[in-house]
Amino acid sequence: MIRGNVGHLAVPRRDGERSRRVTAAVAAALLVVAVACAWILFAPPQLGGQASYVIVNGNSMEPGMHRGDLAIVRPADRYVPGDVVTYRHPGVGHVIHRIVDEKDGRFTLKGDHNDFEDSYRPTSNDIVGKLWLHIPGAGRVLWRLRSPLWAGLVLFIAFAGMFAGAGASRAAAPVGPGRQRSNGGSPMPPIFRNWQDTLALLLALAIGFAALAWVAFARPTHREVTTEFSYSQRGQFSYEAAAADARLYDAGKATTGEPVYLRLSDTVAFTFVYEFTSPSPAQLTGTYQLVAELGDISGWKRTLPIGEPGSFAGTAFRTDGVLRLADLQEQIATLEAQTGVRNDRYTVTIRPRVRVDGELGGARLSADFPEAALPMALDRTQLRLDAAKPDAAIAPAATGTVVDRQRIGNVVRILFVSLPVVAARIVGVAGAAVMVACAGALLIAVARRGWSEVSDVRAAGAVPVRVTGPVAPDDVPVVDVASMEDLERLAARTGGIILQEARPGQHVCYVRDGAVVYRFAFDPGEYGTERAA
Repeated sequence: MIRGNVGHLAVPRRDGERSRRVTAAVAAALLVVAVACAWILFAPPQLGGQASYVIVNGNSMEPGMHRGDLAIVRPADRYVPGDVVTYRHPGVGHVIHRIVDEKDGRFTLKGDHNDFEDSYRPTSNDIVGKLWLHIPGAGRVLWRLRSPLWAGLVLFIAFAGMFAGAGASRAAAPVGPGRQRSNGGSPMPPIFRNWQDTLALLLALAIGFAALAWVAFARPTHREVTTEFSYSQRGQFSYEAAAADARLYDAGKATTGEPVYLRLSDTVAFTFVYEFTSPSPAQLTGTYQLVAELGDISGWKRTLPIGEPGSFAGTAFRTDGVLRLADLQEQIATLEAQTGVRNDRYTVTIRPRVRVDGELGGARLSADFPEAALPMALDRTQLRLDAAKPDAAIAPAATGTVVDRQRIGNVVRILFVSLPVVAARIVGVAGAAVMVACAGALLIAVARRGWSEVSDVRAAGAVPVRVTGPVAPDDVPVVDVASMEDLERLAARTGGIILQEARPGQHVCYVRDGAVVYRFAFDPGEYGTERAA
């Protein structure tokens, strides 16, 4: 038999196994990146994403969209005329139409196939998102999969496949228990035993952080949002007039709703109480003055102040004024004498002339109260209330809204966590840099330790397979190696199995590589029962 010294034996490197491991690691990294990109682009809001799925169920957007098409929409920082968007209609639900106009923070929309505009005017808060992807006919497929968990199931299967593939690649590699070497050296750290998997994980994390930075830098740091603050104004008119003969009235005088006779009364005292209400905090100031507007059917009008001008701070005030009936008769007499026009009936309107300024919910507010007007009629004998709905005239009310556009910090949503854009930029850049640095450090450490040593460490300490009878036939060349570690490295490179043959007083281990058998013989007491077991 041929015998040789392993120190002089040139054993060829097995690059195929290393290449397969690297390929598996790269494939796992690419799968992680693909799943991460799919999550960022297609995850629905129910799972922390920003893609909403709309199945077209009508013909209002033909010929561009047809019934059964799938539209994927994503939120935008700003919506302009021409954008196709999906918005929430309070009565209909989700509607996908095109923006044709914008005014005072509200959008006008219209279907491409319709010859009329939508009656509802949504704000940017009502808009779900802008059309990002249109897939004809795909909505029919998803109709049976309308549950928001379908995306989670797809991603779960992807992740499960990724980890199963990684596990299979590791299982296919020749991996031993990695026990301590017989020459007293320390065992290889885990990071070096599986450096390809560690490198793949670091690169996948680096790509994930880079994707986060790309999304963050593509998004502005601030965005405009439209907020509506509703409010209501309410008023209460009342009046009374002392009568020359108190017996003609139940209260001894004319009160709100009753006529005031010119022969019995000289003046009428008016009171107006104002109240501003809103669910949002308000900081208001304002002015008021009670006036009487005298007019006729031709449109002539004369304004007479009946109260002193005043101001208020807060949400309520009260003002009073006195109307002298003689002043009205004097104005009418002058008008008729100068114009020669004689009317049997004139109008008298009592107005508080309210002006409100301040802030509502942090938004600037400037409003008046034109609905606050008490209409009355004056003829030759009396002044009386002249309103089709007396209760509404005596207690006027009005509602309004303040539309405020505010710049707020933009965010990047990751699953169920929202990061400010600035923070996401920092995290993305810093995380990618750290992962790349760690990957580089790992490669340097592996290179310093020796590629062959690290690649073959998986076979270190491999447990031999016991056999009975001779392993190496007489006609096969046998090469003796110097140590069990050398034999284990040969097994790792060739992909062979270490076979152990017990002989009296010694044990012999073999590894066969083609037409050559490598052998190492040792005394069981030299390596201990653990190595020889």
